Amino acid sequence: MRRRGLTRQQLIIRRLLIITGCILAVFVILAATVKIMTLAGKNRLAKSANTEGPTIKSDEAPASDWQEGWISYKGKKYEYNTGIRTFLILGIDNAHQGGDPKYDELTKGGQSDGIFLVILDPDERNVKILAVNRDTEVDVVMVGIGEDGHDVIARSQITNQHGFGGGKEYSCELTRDAVSRLLYDIPVHGYVSINYKAIPFINDSIGGVTLTIPEGMEDLEAINPEWTAGTTLTLNGEEAYDFVHIRDTEVFESQRKRLARQKLYLKSFIKQLKEKTSSDIMLPVNIYNGMKDELVSDLSVDEIGYMTTEYLNYSFNEDDIYTMEGETVVKDDGFEYFYPDEEALRDLIIKLFYKEVG
Repeated sequence: MRRRGLTRQQLIIRRLLIITGCILAVFVILAATVKIMTLAGKNRLAKSANTEGPTIKSDEAPASDWQEGWISYKGKKYEYNTGIRTFLILGIDNAHQGGDPKYDELTKGGQSDGIFLVILDPDERNVKILAVNRDTEVDVVMVGIGEDGHDVIARSQITNQHGFGGGKEYSCELTRDAVSRLLYDIPVHGYVSINYKAIPFINDSIGGVTLTIPEGMEDLEAINPEWTAGTTLTLNGEEAYDFVHIRDTEVFESQRKRLARQKLYLKSFIKQLKEKTSSDIMLPVNIYNGMKDELVSDLSVDEIGYMTTEYLNYSFNEDDIYTMEGETVVKDDGFEYFYPDEEALRDLIIKLFYKEVG
């Protein structure tokens, strides 16, 4: 007895079931891949994390009930927040050469014109950013600059540290260590350096950055006459590069004015990046992969994936970008040097990285 074939309706239903099953299988595989990637990233970050605290000293002698790791500061007891993770973001400019050929060859790594320490606090579930003035005077390791080819340590602007070391991982490590020393040996758990040439790509990856220009940024009108106070605009492509990078070096403290612009840009960029990532969890990974030629980092793709899922819901507001108080001085060489106010810097370190005991 012959079996009757399936009806047209039954064939359609079966095909729909097969297609639905395949789609579900793809989603399961993707979900499993993301889960595995984030777990691997979490484990990798945990193994590499340095939880030793800064070297800030106590104001007074320890009491009898004192515990290791505590410090006394302005009449209160604090302990370092070991759960905090810090990541150094560097904006690199390679357009500062043209002097002595030998010196240019040793400093071809480019200056770190943007220096930002991203601070992730799991207790408060928030993101803070400490912007470091690129003109801050520190000990710079001048690799191979000695007559015998040895390294020389000299006082210079912190921006110059990245130039030494070839411009890749070693340059980033030298800058990471310089930033850590400046901030009382704060642990830095990872770094990302991005050439300024990548800014248009990053900016446009989230559909451009919309912001409103506040009062006090009149220097922007020299870049674009339409960028006046009160104007709301969406930066696209090279406009974003101009906004965060261009400055008039003939104007005193033009770096501070540019840093204010960079803060404004970052506030809007981070907010919009979070909004876009909430609907596309792979966006940060795709941005990371899309600018590899202009990027150097000790973070892997799985670490980026873990950080995206872990920190996506952390809060961030316009008051969460900090700068150091201090004084800018023009020295005999004609360059500006920034000197942090030490007490204000200690106050800031306590605020960002410590928890009050009791």
